[in-house]
Amino acid sequence: MRRISLLAGCLIVTECAAAGSLLDYLRDYDLNDYAIGVAVTGEQNPYSGSENGAYAYPYLTSFRDSVFTDDWFLIREGDLGVRWVSKSGWELGAVGRIQTLGLGNTKADDLLGIADRKWTLEVGPTIGWRGWPVHIYFKTYAEVSDRHEGLISQLALSLPMEWSRGYFVPSIELIQQTGDYVNYYYGVTAAEATPTRPAYSGDAATNLAFKARWGYALSEKWLLSGAVGLEQLDSTITNSPIVDQDNIWSARIGLAYNADLFQPRIYDDSAPRTPKFDLRVSAFQDSVSTKVARDTSAGVPGFEIDIEDFLGAPDEKTVLQVDATVRLGHYHRLEFGYFELGRNSTTTLASDLSFGDELFTAGTDVDTRVDARIFRVGYSYSLIRDAQKELGVMVGVHFLEFEADLSAGATGQAERSSAGTPLPVIGAHASIFLGEKTTIGAKVQIFRTDFDRYEGSLNFATLDVQYRIGEAFSVGLGYNYYGMKLTSSDSNVNGYLKVRHHGPAAFFTIGYQ
Repeated sequence: MRRISLLAGCLIVTECAAAGSLLDYLRDYDLNDYAIGVAVTGEQNPYSGSENGAYAYPYLTSFRDSVFTDDWFLIREGDLGVRWVSKSGWELGAVGRIQTLGLGNTKADDLLGIADRKWTLEVGPTIGWRGWPVHIYFKTYAEVSDRHEGLISQLALSLPMEWSRGYFVPSIELIQQTGDYVNYYYGVTAAEATPTRPAYSGDAATNLAFKARWGYALSEKWLLSGAVGLEQLDSTITNSPIVDQDNIWSARIGLAYNADLFQPRIYDDSAPRTPKFDLRVSAFQDSVSTKVARDTSAGVPGFEIDIEDFLGAPDEKTVLQVDATVRLGHYHRLEFGYFELGRNSTTTLASDLSFGDELFTAGTDVDTRVDARIFRVGYSYSLIRDAQKELGVMVGVHFLEFEADLSAGATGQAERSSAGTPLPVIGAHASIFLGEKTTIGAKVQIFRTDFDRYEGSLNFATLDVQYRIGEAFSVGLGYNYYGMKLTSSDSNVNGYLKVRHHGPAAFFTIGYQ
């Protein structure tokens, strides 16, 4: 996957340099070519006794399917991404999507005791060729939210057809899922097993899918579109005791309208101006999941402890988050952020607990204090910035300070696990201006390392809607996610740390020109 991404990047730079400027190629793009609509999706749930899912959502679409255009912004089958299309028909890019497979809102009796499968973000490279009437596309997704370490790859053959007022794209796909992927979604752990539901661990799976998507222009402004699909599941999936389907279907229908609601790309007196400095204060309703393991001083691996479930630390708390942005010229900016979360709890142990060199026996009252502080600093360069949109890339550092203290006053026992390390990150940010006052913004930052004494990952993402009141004041709503996993032989950590917190945020922003 890394080699494909590198090849894609090299080819993009080479082609665009020959044709002109890569930045000009990116910036010469108008979001008013797209329509905004509402779609309704229905999906069959493969899990035993579960209800099929159906939900409505807003979406962005084009009157022409992406297989007929060479736009660098890619929208296709639930994917969002970027691409480059060569004159000879090659397509290289990177895409992301939300994986929505889960047990459903209402668990059936057959699934009692089974941990829910969470929605997650998947990203990866894509490569295709459309030199023949039959188009060939291949893509591989890696999950970046630390739910599992599996991969899913798709090879699709399609026969696109287009008319003056619509299109139809039937396809056949091979979908390969690694063993880690299959086990996360369809496996049964020993702890989840019952006399009627044995433990199960599946191998890699290859599914066969038949799909079709279509669009029809009702008028110059209105587009009706949809998709259907049928996926045949591999036996390693259907043999799972929590699966009762051999095939799963999906369907979608949407209606979109092109209202040219985005600002013109060229700045004028009516276009919204981004402040040179802005300060954002957010009230964050945080849902927290913390797991920590501390090895003994002799290096004996410790047991993983769930701070919230086992030690009674609060799993929800309202906290403040502060962010600041300083613009340096038109395309450059510095970003700063600070977040702090502290929790205390006291619980009586129901079973023995080994943490570091201390063994806290069952029946002991244990006091727990958990503190997490994160300071973010980064530099960002905007590849695109006009009155309609902004898209940039960034590099930065997350400074993490984490402490987990366990103590028992009755026995005099005390043990600590702490981490204080800089974690370099790369990322991207995007903003879209809807009219003169409303902005939709998103930001993603990631980190991976396997070096010296540290191995781990970090994922940070935000999505928000902001409304400007006056020249200097804005209010908004958003959603934040922060996930970090770190294994270290450093004497302070000497074990394993996993922190995930997420939730909605309400914020206000003060800006200065």
